[in-house]
Amino acid sequence: MTEARPPKPSDVFFRRKPVGGSQPPRARKAPTKKARATPSAKPDPRGRGEPFLNPYTFVPAFSREGMTDSFADAVPQGADRLHEENWTGTIGVRLTVRTPLLLLDTARAHNTPGAEEGHLTYPVLLRDGRPHLPATALKGMLRTAYEAITNSRFGVFNGHDEPLGWRRIADDARYMRPVRVGADGRTLEFWGAVKLSSYRDRPGPRYSPKRPPEHGDRVWVKTRRGKNAEEVTDIRPYSGSRPGGWVEGYVFITGQNAEKKLDERVFIKQNPNRVKLTDELRERWDALMEHHRRHEQDIETGGELDISPHRNNEDRRRLTPGTFCWAYMPTGRIEALYPVMIPRDLASASPAELVPPKVEPAPSFRDLSPADRVFGWVAQEGSGTRPAAYRGRVRVNGVTCVTAPGQAVRRFPGDGLPLSILAQPKPTQGRFYLSESAAEPDRPIKDGTPKNEVHRDPDRALRGRKVYWHHRRAATAESYWNEPESTGDPTQELIDGELYREYRRPNAPADERLTRDGTAFQTTGEPRRDKQNRSVRGWIAEGTEFTFGIGVRDIPEVELGALLWLLTLGDDHHHRLGLGKPLGFGSVRLSLDPRETKLHTGAQWSEYYRDLAGELPDPSAETVVENCVRAFEREAANQPGFATIEGAFRAAARGRADLPVHYPRARPKGLRTPRTPPNPAGESYAWFTANEKVKDGSVAPGRGRSLPSAGDPRGRDLDVHDEESS
Repeated sequence: MTEARPPKPSDVFFRRKPVGGSQPPRARKAPTKKARATPSAKPDPRGRGEPFLNPYTFVPAFSREGMTDSFADAVPQGADRLHEENWTGTIGVRLTVRTPLLLLDTARAHNTPGAEEGHLTYPVLLRDGRPHLPATALKGMLRTAYEAITNSRFGVFNGHDEPLGWRRIADDARYMRPVRVGADGRTLEFWGAVKLSSYRDRPGPRYSPKRPPEHGDRVWVKTRRGKNAEEVTDIRPYSGSRPGGWVEGYVFITGQNAEKKLDERVFIKQNPNRVKLTDELRERWDALMEHHRRHEQDIETGGELDISPHRNNEDRRRLTPGTFCWAYMPTGRIEALYPVMIPRDLASASPAELVPPKVEPAPSFRDLSPADRVFGWVAQEGSGTRPAAYRGRVRVNGVTCVTAPGQAVRRFPGDGLPLSILAQPKPTQGRFYLSESAAEPDRPIKDGTPKNEVHRDPDRALRGRKVYWHHRRAATAESYWNEPESTGDPTQELIDGELYREYRRPNAPADERLTRDGTAFQTTGEPRRDKQNRSVRGWIAEGTEFTFGIGVRDIPEVELGALLWLLTLGDDHHHRLGLGKPLGFGSVRLSLDPRETKLHTGAQWSEYYRDLAGELPDPSAETVVENCVRAFEREAANQPGFATIEGAFRAAARGRADLPVHYPRARPKGLRTPRTPPNPAGESYAWFTANEKVKDGSVAPGRGRSLPSAGDPRGRDLDVHDEESS
């Protein structure tokens, strides 16, 4: 009765009031236990000794309703003249690559000979033999950081208006009651349900010599009490007269739509209680079916599992008289109706509705936030607002690689280096993406919160802007970015007792899961090149330097100060640039070049143009930068949440030296090494499955973990979970 995992899940959350029914026992709420992270500790049976950093975290986005002065929404100043107090000129910048930078020539990507169809290999992006870093990439990087530290509006937030879906946990099945829509279409009748053996090695009870039972068949059944539930021992087609000892029922079939599913159900007639089928329940059912209807094209049928009928059969989506379904009753009152026992559910709000107030893209020219006024703005498609765009006041130009090409580019022979699979965003993981409180987006959802409450609590908001950790340990480990001399799988070699090469795809898995000594996954010598990953012929090496200029025109002091703040963070802070950021690529350091920085006020430019024979003054770049940054920091200190925003931004930019960075993964049984290596079979879902483990009706101790806040020293680090038994 469970539904197969859809190939392209999109997820969400529901907030509905329950309606009528009887009272089953309430679930107990289990306390969560705290554990101190010990990076080099031997993992205990629950994996507590193996903390790690998830590749991404969030810089909180607070409501902009309380923003003041230069941080508030406003119409940008006119571009007809240079305003006396504003700044115009050029900022010289030097960029130093700290972890390899992926600059890929997508126009020259090609299929690798001998690799699976769809696997592409990319050469390095070069112009005249030198690495080419597009100015647009730098401007995008700067805008992203500027939006974050000024708590500006999102520049783009399209395609998030539809409520997402999330999968209920298996434990919810105990709150499901079989019901049938009454003949009048306005009531629900409670029935019983018994197991019908359908997918076991040993055949179930014989139904007919011509065919097995089909969904909706009216039948007679005999039952007995099995290990956990009533089971059908005999079944025959319905006939007019009731045979002795038999019970009337209807066959309910959803297909072998889940791994290890063994049984279907027969709904049996009892002395049914009736409750009203409310408009609210019907609307919620219709919304869920519309979700499946819209995503019907995403269904992949090449797998071993069946597709649940309601996902591609219009008749099974209708809630008409005689329809059988499941009523979800966690508190004894019907909260929702579902077509299967462990269904997907919908949120009551779309991601767009979970964005904090006034953080959504600017609706009009009158409502531009600091990032819009500095970098430019385009109205959302279809908004019809006029004017529909604003040019902005920043240009990136003169990008030059100043390192010799032979030193700047590291090349890989043969078919190139196979990169790891980049995980798709998982908005279904509310524990990572949502906050405990809409008013406090910096607070993660409390550990141990039941999954239903994660997605259905109305007081939630998006955590903010996704940013990627600087991989500090990998950046300083000399051998991390080099292929080892040994002939084994490079991804299974532990480096400095803490790190594995997360950026490289493990070789193909062998028949035996673990090596004989249990210290690694067993792999073949065959690199994995398929349509799930990509290969690169080279990258921009660590230590490579670029220079570029930022032309600014008529920017107010505080808004310029925010840009200069990003360029003067210090040697231990890094921006993230290019592709593969979750894998550690693209950490770069920016530094301001005073000799190439020339900034003057509108008043100075006005004086200069009054006398064409005159010269612009030559103020100290350091003094101008210091004054603008100080003005930004002084005004920012009065804005809601700035200290928290700065703390999270700086934490991610510095990275952490005590923890490795990788996607969540589960520890297999029998592994005998302090750290769990990358799994060649993937199975990225295993950690999230283990994280939802339920024990005695509540979230198991140590599970139900949420993504900790980046800048909060009190946040407990995530741990590798032990793999759950199949």
